[in-house]
Amino acid sequence: MPLIRMKKVWDYCTYNKPFFLFVLFLFLVLNYVQEGVEWHSFNYVVALICFVLIWGYGMSITRDRIHGGYRLPKLLIKDIVTLGIKSSIVVSVYVLIQGVILNFVCSPLGFSTFDLEEMLIQLPETIHMLFAHDPFNTLVFVVLGSILFYCTAFFMEIALARLADTGSFWSSFNLVTIKKIIDEIGWRNYAKDYTAIILAIGLFAFLGNIALPNWLLNYIWVIILDLFMFATQFLGIGAVYSTIKNSESEVPASEE
Repeated sequence: MPLIRMKKVWDYCTYNKPFFLFVLFLFLVLNYVQEGVEWHSFNYVVALICFVLIWGYGMSITRDRIHGGYRLPKLLIKDIVTLGIKSSIVVSVYVLIQGVILNFVCSPLGFSTFDLEEMLIQLPETIHMLFAHDPFNTLVFVVLGSILFYCTAFFMEIALARLADTGSFWSSFNLVTIKKIIDEIGWRNYAKDYTAIILAIGLFAFLGNIALPNWLLNYIWVIILDLFMFATQFLGIGAVYSTIKNSESEVPASEE
């Protein structure tokens, strides 16, 4: 299953070579800046620009997949920047809410708010945190943190798909509409598809911890895995949300 998903993502991304190279270039620059020895204001500006462009183009991919696209969409800079800014704010708000709740839950346990995400993404380097706390507190932290992370992203992904589809910033925070969308998809169906997306991204993140002997090959390996995580997320939520659009398009035909 993971290999089939990787093949589909690779085919989608490489069908349009110039846009594929554009995405790779963004990840190349972002990784280069993030791995800098010292962070200056220039690094932050470059990282912010790359982040906005990556999220904006990711939203374009989601919108393209919602409407049945089979290759990377065209580079419409205005749309990419607009969607990038909007989606960055949406993600920031959802993550902030998650952080506030997680801080309230985890501070008494002696864990930092964002320890869990770092632990999951870079497990070989962060697994020592599991042994630096009381075993019971660690268990409570991992269980509650995982549930909170899952639930927050569960609704956030539909919010992002809604943003990609409508372009409306405020639609991403309309929880009543988001619930109705999940009702139409089916909570069980969405949970299954969403879990598959999370597991695939987790697999790619874990593979990123495998160090290749040559630094250049290792750098390319990390960039490609970043691309897989990026495309899997935005293609995945677009594919899930597309079931709503498909059902809407079938209504007129059934009425005739």
